[in-house]
Order: sequence, then C-alpha cells, then structure tokens
Amino acid sequence: MKQEPVAVIDKRSLAEQVYQYLCDSIIGGRFNYGDTLSTKQLAKELDVSMMPIREALKRLEIDGLVEIRPRSMCLLRTPTKKTILSAIAMRELLEVYSVKSIYETIEKERLEPLKALTSAMAEALAQENLPTYIKFDCQYHLMLCSLCDNEFIHRSYKELNLHLNMKYMYDIGIKPNYSQTFQDHIDLLEALEHHSPVALQIIEKHLHTSKKNILSGAFLAGDEETQSIK
Repeated sequence: MKQEPVAVIDKRSLAEQVYQYLCDSIIGGRFNYGDTLSTKQLAKELDVSMMPIREALKRLEIDGLVEIRPRSMCLLRTPTKKTILSAIAMRELLEVYSVKSIYETIEKERLEPLKALTSAMAEALAQENLPTYIKFDCQYHLMLCSLCDNEFIHRSYKELNLHLNMKYMYDIGIKPNYSQTFQDHIDLLEALEHHSPVALQIIEKHLHTSKKNILSGAFLAGDEETQSIK
C-alpha cells in the first residue's frame, strides 16, 4: 500500500505564509524598527499555532531583522548605519539595472500599474496624506523592479526594503521635496512609455536625491561614515 506523504509540506507552507506576512508588515510600516512583538499575540492574530510563528521568526533572525527574546517575545532590530548605507547602494544597482533592462522594449500595457500608482500618489499628496503617499511610492519602486521579469531582482528588492523601510527613514527626520520626487515618478513613466534612454538619467537623479535625503536624516546626520560618502 502506497504511503501518503507526511504533512510537513503544509507546515512549511504555513510558516512561509507567516514569514511573508511579517515581511510585508515590516515593509509596509505596520511593524516598526524597535518594536517588541509577542509570538503568542501573533499566533492569536493569525489564528495559527506557535510552531509556524517560531519558524518564521527564526528566518527573520537569520536575516538579521529580529532578536528572539525569552517569554515568547522578539525585538525588531533597528538597522545599523552600515546596513542602511549598504541597502542604499544595492537599491541603486537594482533600480538602475531594472530601468536599463526595460526602457527599450517595455510594452505600454505593462506600465499600467505604474500609472495607477502615480494617480494614487497624486491623490495622497493632494490630501496631504504623507503615510499613504510613502506607501504608494514604495509600491511604485517595487513594481518598477518587477517589470524586468527577473525573479532574483524582484526578490532582492523586496528583501532590501526590509532593511531600508522608507516609512522609518521619513520618521527619523527626512524632509524631501515631495512635489519634485513625485514629478520624477511621472517623468520616468513618460520616458519608459517613449522608450527613451532619458529614463536612465531620471532614475539615477531620483536615487541620488533620495540618497542625499536619507543621509540628511536625524539617524545618520553628523556621522563621520556618512559624511565621506556624500
């Protein structure tokens, strides 16, 4: 008699779902660096047992994102200055590569999600709803990287955002020119629609501005390591 496969696959699948939920919550700003999370509360909230919660948190610990503590608690680590600077450098590599890969051949239909996000960003700015604007801004850049149809680029960019949460960056004192950064998104979209190499110049300028904004934040301002990079 043929033996049925054990249920370990289902357990792993559930742990993966919890892991993705936690990652999305960090990227989306629901959980902030420095927060203490209760594994029991997470299990109750997600209606799962403690095992997939522990497995997911163990993965996050390996990723360097949490510190597991006694009494079913864990701390969401605040990224170090070195981590933030490394993440900025990787972000530039991934986004410039993505634009370079698609600008000559991208079909206009595939740009529709970016159009929808720019409209949502415009509405958020008009309502002066900056948290919502930041959320759509992050989605715009994630979508941009997904357009090159490279699963490793997409996965790397999502992982990058775990260490470079823009909501956190704004919270620590970044004061960007929102109207200008928003215009960059529109200009980039138009350049992609026209298959223009100007798209590369726009994304490079946008990322350079973003880097300067991040380095001017309260968390990094005045640090000798960052001053040498400006």
